[in-house]
Amino acid sequence: MQFWNSPFFWAFLAMIGWFLGLLVVGSRTLGNSSLFGAFVVALAEIPRIILPLPFINQSRFGDGTILQIIGWVILIVALVFGTPAFRIEPFTRPQQEEALRTTGLYSVVRHPIMFCDSFWPLGWSLVLRSSIGTILVVVWFMAAYLLTFLEEEKLIEEYGEKYLKYRESVPRIIPFLKFL
Repeated sequence: MQFWNSPFFWAFLAMIGWFLGLLVVGSRTLGNSSLFGAFVVALAEIPRIILPLPFINQSRFGDGTILQIIGWVILIVALVFGTPAFRIEPFTRPQQEEALRTTGLYSVVRHPIMFCDSFWPLGWSLVLRSSIGTILVVVWFMAAYLLTFLEEEKLIEEYGEKYLKYRESVPRIIPFLKFL
């Protein structure tokens, strides 16, 4: 088996992308580089698109049409939560020149893009019946969840009391679950 047929190769690449995401959020130099940010996003996202595909050697669960329909619903909902990415300074750390967003999907969760990043792989993996891809969603969620702590430190630096007040009333990643 070639290494590119292994789901763990693609998971490893994606985790490197998530790790480098810490540099985008935490570094003033790299965090202001749209080019570096685009590279990091591509490194985190493209492997997660490839990982569940049928040509990747892994076990698949049944012919569950119901699971595939649920997968499509999860995928679509997650991608809707990703739409705020089109209205922010792309691929960079939080910047005070941009107004603090608290309306729309930002009134549902503080990190709608992280919601998208956590759950689109679940929908995609269910659609393609990828058992490993489905299991790895726990890893993707933990990576996104931990990254929000660093991002929130930067948001507090940029927006201060305004962000602290917003944070008190809106859940972090999962709608209706204040502790997540």
